[in-house]
Amino acid sequence: MRISKPLLTACLATIALTLLFSALPHQIWKSNNGREEVAVFRPAPVVRLSNQNLVDVLISAQLSERIKKADWHNAILSIDLKVDTEEGRPTAWFADVERLLRVSFLQLENVRRVLVRIVEDREEQPRLLAAVDVRKTDDWLDAELDLLRHADPVHDELWRNRLRVSFTAAWEERFGRVSSYSAERAKEAAN
Repeated sequence: MRISKPLLTACLATIALTLLFSALPHQIWKSNNGREEVAVFRPAPVVRLSNQNLVDVLISAQLSERIKKADWHNAILSIDLKVDTEEGRPTAWFADVERLLRVSFLQLENVRRVLVRIVEDREEQPRLLAAVDVRKTDDWLDAELDLLRHADPVHDELWRNRLRVSFTAAWEERFGRVSSYSAERAKEAAN
């Protein structure tokens, strides 16, 4: 009988501790019920582009046009913007270009060059309308990227040169010949 009394005491103590520990999380939950939830995951800003995060970066750019193709290779980001054959405005397309440049050169540290092609979405065969080529070494990027938001690269020769915009015959067929004006010429005429 001597063995059964200590064994019975140990069993009762174990049961009591088990009940106490099982009730503890419930009491903690009740006391934290009025508090804010704590985030388990915190979004970290992307600073280096890779093939693994390319889609996430492009989604964060919040483009108005759809992307037909995206390629990341040797620090060069190449994007094909898919535009409608009948609708759409070049100002919206170049607003997307501005967003891509902002993400590529201000947020990301490993993009050296951005190539954007504006491609008309056709069932038989897509047609290239225009192409843009901007490099991180371009002088105007640091001081004047914000001005691009209000610029008109289709008509302004200065912005066309900065963006290295090339228009195709398909562009001229759809929108007419590209005419230009330049603030530089106006400055020269004033002097």
